[in-house]
Amino acid sequence: MKIFKRVFKTGFAALLLGAFFLTTAQAKEAQEVQNIELNTTTGQPVTITVTQNGFLFDKFKGKAVLLDFFGPYCPPCLLEIPHLIEMQKENKDKLQIIGVQVQTQMSNDDLNAFIKEKGINYPVVNLDYAWDLVSFVRANTGWKGQIPYMMVFDKEGNIKRQFIGMVPNETILKYIK
Repeated sequence: MKIFKRVFKTGFAALLLGAFFLTTAQAKEAQEVQNIELNTTTGQPVTITVTQNGFLFDKFKGKAVLLDFFGPYCPPCLLEIPHLIEMQKENKDKLQIIGVQVQTQMSNDDLNAFIKEKGINYPVVNLDYAWDLVSFVRANTGWKGQIPYMMVFDKEGNIKRQFIGMVPNETILKYIK
């Protein structure tokens, strides 16, 4: 029994120490990333500055930002697009939605045709221009690539909430005030 206790204590201490070093390494990695550069399908650059509490979006100061990771062949993503269009239209003075297409590699021309067909009224970033963002989010949030996936930031850039799956507009809007 004493041996079991000693092994358990030693193993538990090693586990805690390993978790500490892993967390420290992840925190160091997060600190090393200062800016993430994106380009929308229309060529608009968007710089994201990584902060301790979230992201600052250079083009959208003073607005809450909703990052929507989606795919053009994802049924729930397709169902949420009209709701996001409506939310962007009704809250254009205080909210900026940014779509990030992460499902498949496609040309900007093809994605722009999709955007036009769906009537999307917010900027969209194609997967080829979002690898740094996708990698950073996966490494720092536990997101495993499920879509739709949304991150809500308040107007100061603090992350307020993350959602996997479809979410009613009213729920999202609670976090952008």
